Amino acid sequence: MKKIKYLFALPLLLFCSCNDFMDIETEQNIPTEDAYKTIQDVQNGLNGVYYALGHYAFYGRNVVALGDMAADNAVASAATGHFLALNRYNFSDTEAQLDNIWVGGYRVIDRATRTIQGAYNLIDNAETLHLSENDLANLHSFISQSYAIRALAVHRLVTIFGLPYRNTQVNSQPGIVLMDKEPIPAFTQVSRATVEETYARITADIAAAKATYTYVDNYNAGVNEDGRILMDQFYMNKAAIYGVEARVALFMQDYAKAILAADSALILRNANPVTDETYLKMWSSTAITDEDIFTLAKSEDDNLSANSLNTLYGSYRGAVTNSLIALFHPADIRLKLISGTHPKKFDGIPTSQAVNNIPVFRVSEMHLILAEAYAHTGDLANAKEHLFFTAKRNTALTENDLPATQAELLEFIAEERRRELFEEGFRWFDARRTGERIDVSNGAYRDFDVAAFVYPIPASEINAGFGVEQNIGWEDTMPE
Repeated sequence: MKKIKYLFALPLLLFCSCNDFMDIETEQNIPTEDAYKTIQDVQNGLNGVYYALGHYAFYGRNVVALGDMAADNAVASAATGHFLALNRYNFSDTEAQLDNIWVGGYRVIDRATRTIQGAYNLIDNAETLHLSENDLANLHSFISQSYAIRALAVHRLVTIFGLPYRNTQVNSQPGIVLMDKEPIPAFTQVSRATVEETYARITADIAAAKATYTYVDNYNAGVNEDGRILMDQFYMNKAAIYGVEARVALFMQDYAKAILAADSALILRNANPVTDETYLKMWSSTAITDEDIFTLAKSEDDNLSANSLNTLYGSYRGAVTNSLIALFHPADIRLKLISGTHPKKFDGIPTSQAVNNIPVFRVSEMHLILAEAYAHTGDLANAKEHLFFTAKRNTALTENDLPATQAELLEFIAEERRRELFEEGFRWFDARRTGERIDVSNGAYRDFDVAAFVYPIPASEINAGFGVEQNIGWEDTMPE
């Protein structure tokens, strides 16, 4: 595993300002065995997890961009060439963006695993280290966040590099290389787990995140407000953990669990519905709104420049497709977030065109998960109620206008997810999990079976010879 091998061979990187994976300054390295001596060390490790998650190679741009560019929501500019290969399905197993996603995802997984291990080492020595109840609660909070972020990263990687999970199948198709309690040592021979095993790891991590957070809940119940451990929406808070579970359950077609988890996320978030004005303004602000459950914070200090979603859809001229625009009624307020074919969700804040927070879980997504899950279970009344939460942004629509049959309602929900979540990286993943055939590359390829397609494992990983095997015949599933 060339990429993973180097990742594990390197000392733990707690903070990094590098743009390339191997571009690491010596003073930024802390040997793993010395990295977790104090609670602050563990918190620094968690900061490194968040940094890796929000890095442009992974959730900070590439994974989100793929979700629209590889589907029927967006088109890349031939003039600038950015994301053009993925948009036109004109790539090989040496494609740089795929390599970045693979390595970027394993950065997150590795750092989360090390942070979990480091925190537990301190907990095991709590008496010797004279840790207080507050210290232990903080450590459990760090562990919980790390488990949930690891679950999120593993899920995105297996969705890109493994064939979809199907709840009626054995799911023996290759997934990804997994980590559990320890990081993988350098130069270790590894193998890909199955998709079944990968989803088992994801659900186990979510369960661990929830169980570990119980310690924090119990601690908070016993102290006054000043002493409580509280996290806002810039962190993997308790509502966000249930958000991860809801999204994963939807991919697993476990609709009962999806309903329970999404409902729990909304209850825990306890947010009021945003007004139309707030909804439109929130995209040009880095302030938290009642739409946010978990958001990646960005600022002018990040110096994102060419590596931001803003630039991809700005000076690099990424655009939305005509088929997406056609889905909006003229009275839909969300049309104000599109100018011609230019999407405006990532147009920046007044002081910087390159800065926007990146929403990972929003209240609206949870309502759409509930709508889809209820529709699949045959509870159309509840499905319509949750669907109307976002659909009413078409101000000409009433709840009575929503489709009356299950099939028509599910089709409407798929379209509504495009309207509500465009530019946020959902469409390719949605078509993949539902089996919907779509037109891609701005209509150049029609009736594409996304669910039968799988991206190649990067050639640099395969050629390293550490056991990762290629997705056999991946070229045969490309659109024609």
